[in-house]
Amino acid sequence: MAKPRIFVSSTYYDLKHIRNSLEAFIDGMGYESVLYEEGDIPFHHDSPLDVSCYEEIKSCHILVLIIGGRYGSPASDVDIESGLDFYNSVTKKEYETARKNDIPIYVFIEKNVHSEYHTYKKNRKNENIEYAHVDNVNIFKLIDEIYAQKRNNLIRDFEKFDDLSSWLKDQWAGLFADMLSEKKRDKDLEDLSAQVSGLKDLSSVLKNYTESIMEKLQPENFEQIITSSNKVLKSRYMRLFGNHEMIRYFLDKSPKGVGIVKLYDAFEKSNSVGEFLKIAGFDDEFVTEMKDHIHANMDYEELKREIG
Repeated sequence: MAKPRIFVSSTYYDLKHIRNSLEAFIDGMGYESVLYEEGDIPFHHDSPLDVSCYEEIKSCHILVLIIGGRYGSPASDVDIESGLDFYNSVTKKEYETARKNDIPIYVFIEKNVHSEYHTYKKNRKNENIEYAHVDNVNIFKLIDEIYAQKRNNLIRDFEKFDDLSSWLKDQWAGLFADMLSEKKRDKDLEDLSAQVSGLKDLSSVLKNYTESIMEKLQPENFEQIITSSNKVLKSRYMRLFGNHEMIRYFLDKSPKGVGIVKLYDAFEKSNSVGEFLKIAGFDDEFVTEMKDHIHANMDYEELKREIG
């Protein structure tokens, strides 16, 4: 039976005891913990070790990020010769990989570090401050980045392991309850979708019928009236389209020159999320990533039902 796979991301030596406890907790819940020190990650001989971690995250269902006082080792793609004042650590790249793949992330920050972060926020421009609980101010910049996200940025501070386990237990129980509710909603939506499909067919027939009558009654104004009506409909659909969370995400990632109008035109011409993004001019890597992304496909189908 398939189990939820939970990737544990943190620096190792300073948080080893937390990682050990978290592994036992996850496994005790009946889930599968994924920690690199336990041999859970298949490392590939032809690429750096950290790259294998990033690839493994893509097949996980949840990432638990623990932030302590150490920033961690540089990622393999960091140019060490250019200096290490500002760099991506392995832990930071693990977090970014999960965020990029829209994997649920639970962030825990040691209480002393979290408190000192608020001191950092008030003294960003003062480079002479020495912080007692962190070895690198890049830790605070990572926390900045997490807080800046509009979603998927659940953060809790902790002093002991029980602070993590009790909160995660409640959160994962809530996820399970949501899943059961969603399953019921899916059944309701199937029935509703069939009704909506029928209504769309009826609406199309009525629209054609109305246009044929108008053409006979007002032949001189027919084209102008129909054009105006279609503009109103398209404007309404464009508002729905532009307000959709998936579309806002794609706009943030869109190539230069690709705006909401071009995205909407591509959406109208497409039959799948991959085709949609390809028509809109996204690069092949992003198209490949999204066409296999379960949430992107679900959101695309939902939007098609709504305005397609």
